[in-house]
Amino acid sequence: MTTTRQPLDIQGLAHAYKWLVLWFGLQLVLGVARPLLEALFASTDGALGLLLVFDTAALLVTIGALTYYAYRAAQALRSRVPLVWAVAILVPLVNAITLVALSLKATRACRANGVEVGLLGPRLAVR
Repeated sequence: MTTTRQPLDIQGLAHAYKWLVLWFGLQLVLGVARPLLEALFASTDGALGLLLVFDTAALLVTIGALTYYAYRAAQALRSRVPLVWAVAILVPLVNAITLVALSLKATRACRANGVEVGLLGPRLAVR
């Protein structure tokens, strides 16, 4: 019995990879902005408390989005274990290694299929 591999869903991969890169960038911006905003609002307790609530909510949303798009990218790459990729995003330090590995695989697949990949991920075709 021979099995044929399904072709890559390159559009799905490019879309998931693009959003994975953008959400990761947002997470970096939030990580840098938090100490700056804490220093700025340190004198006002109410504003600092509100900032911490919004920052925590933003962090949870970015983690959720990174998990979702890591799963979708791994799925589009035909990984047998896309859920493992998604769960690895939730583990501190392992998530950085996971993002690099997934990014390398996605970049290689996109370029092999004629999709340009830049600093902010693949260039999505305008429909």
